[in-house]
Amino acid sequence: MELINRGAEPDLVTVRLDAKKAFQSMISGGVAVLPLSVSYAIFANTAHGIERIYKLKNRPQTKPNGVIGNWDIFSDVFMTEGRDRDLVRCLTLDNDLPLSVVAPFNPHHDWLRTVEFGALRRSTKALTMDLLMHAGPLHDELARMSLESAKPLMGSSANLSGSGSKFRLEDVQESLRQGCDLVLDYGTSRYINAMQMGSTIIELPSWKILRWGGCFEEQARLVQKHFGVSLEPRPASGPWTLV
Repeated sequence: MELINRGAEPDLVTVRLDAKKAFQSMISGGVAVLPLSVSYAIFANTAHGIERIYKLKNRPQTKPNGVIGNWDIFSDVFMTEGRDRDLVRCLTLDNDLPLSVVAPFNPHHDWLRTVEFGALRRSTKALTMDLLMHAGPLHDELARMSLESAKPLMGSSANLSGSGSKFRLEDVQESLRQGCDLVLDYGTSRYINAMQMGSTIIELPSWKILRWGGCFEEQARLVQKHFGVSLEPRPASGPWTLV
């Protein structure tokens, strides 16, 4: 395991260097721990790398992974209508908030031309995909490289399954860290929260909340303001995720 400890989120030049190193590791079969704004995450590109993630996390086999994305991937690959696109644009581009979107996608898009079947099977469900968008500079740089090279990056939060999102590298379980090829430390994630929740997940076209993330209340306020829609509030008790 190679550790790169920056102490805090570095300047953009350094972020791009780190992204390039992490990207090369992942497309070469490696697994990387990435410091995203929503939490620390674990990602890979190859089918073998994805299977390693499941083993390291003890992740249930039935749970698909998320995929690193951006507005260009969302607009080009996902099969969505104008109002749904307006919603995603409002929350991510206009208001600078992270968001995971579950929606139908085009399985024949050129972005997916090199993806291994095992990796894609683990990261889709019923022809839908969970795309994580706008989760910090490192995430955005990786999304750009992913689209340009047609190399999707797939994974989930860097934790043992069911233990809550981790916002500092030292909180990521040692067994998971040691099982990875590259680990990046940028200090504390921007959207740290006591609920231990990562990104909000919204399903399109239903606008159903599948996970009430750390930024949910601000996102719900914006959706009410700009679209006149009241999203289902965070439950007062019970799980804050349906996935």
